[in-house]
Amino acid sequence: MIDAGILFNEFLMFGTILLAGALSGYLSERVGIVNIGIDGMMCIGALFFGIYSSPVLGMSNYGFGMLIVPLILTMISTMLMGGLHAFATIKFKANHIISGTAINMMGLAFATFLNNALAKTLYNGATKLQSGFTSFVFLGNGIYLSSIILFVVMLMVTVIMFIFMNYTKIGLRYCAIGENPNAVDTQGINVIKYQIIGVLVSSLFAGLAGAIFLYKVQQFAGNTQGLGFLALAIMVAGSWKIEWIALISYCFALFTALSSTTILTNMGVPKEVVFAMPYVITIVVLLAFSKHNLAPANDGIPFDKTKR
Repeated sequence: MIDAGILFNEFLMFGTILLAGALSGYLSERVGIVNIGIDGMMCIGALFFGIYSSPVLGMSNYGFGMLIVPLILTMISTMLMGGLHAFATIKFKANHIISGTAINMMGLAFATFLNNALAKTLYNGATKLQSGFTSFVFLGNGIYLSSIILFVVMLMVTVIMFIFMNYTKIGLRYCAIGENPNAVDTQGINVIKYQIIGVLVSSLFAGLAGAIFLYKVQQFAGNTQGLGFLALAIMVAGSWKIEWIALISYCFALFTALSSTTILTNMGVPKEVVFAMPYVITIVVLLAFSKHNLAPANDGIPFDKTKR
């Protein structure tokens, strides 16, 4: 029963992290900007969350209810990385993959470099940044109330996003830009504005994913264990559709949770196989559905106003 409860808790937390990361990629690519820098943005998100939830600011003293403040501050701060990606890909029309790779390298480098120094300053000589919010409300059998709350809130955000993107004028314009920005431009709609907003909001969700990651693991080692790349793969496997992205996120979360518990190893499965399982499954799923995964038609192509 204890292992089952722990598995359920890990499933909820991993699912929330992966869904936030995958939606980050979705929001950027729906306006035609490829964002493979999700993992780097998540690293920066985890870094900022470690700062904002530190005992120095004292917000963690008020318990889980105050968690929303450092989460929001983290999301806003991660927009710095989104701004860099938008500046490179929209203003200078740089290759989206190269810019995203640079964001990943920069995010990982900054997080690794600053992690130890900030931890010593903010956490009384600790060697790693920590989540100041350690007061989980325990419900028994390995399940925590905070995991359920974050899961419910994330699902509510996902439903709202689905309705907004599919049934509102702004949402339909947003998606149309990723398909044919020049056609949208002929209607007098500011394509560049939508693209900038898309990349910045994308970075908000990546920052949220990074913050929740640190909240879950409690200690930051300077990276997010590759979950940003897994989130990107989930977005592709979900064919850039919110409902499928959400479903696949929690399916993958189950396998990721299994790899972090002792359930499979207790059944005799080698530890190396357990740890590799989420990534192997990712590759298999991507290969299996590669023919059916249709990206937005203008994804990764710089917008040229003269090509009407």
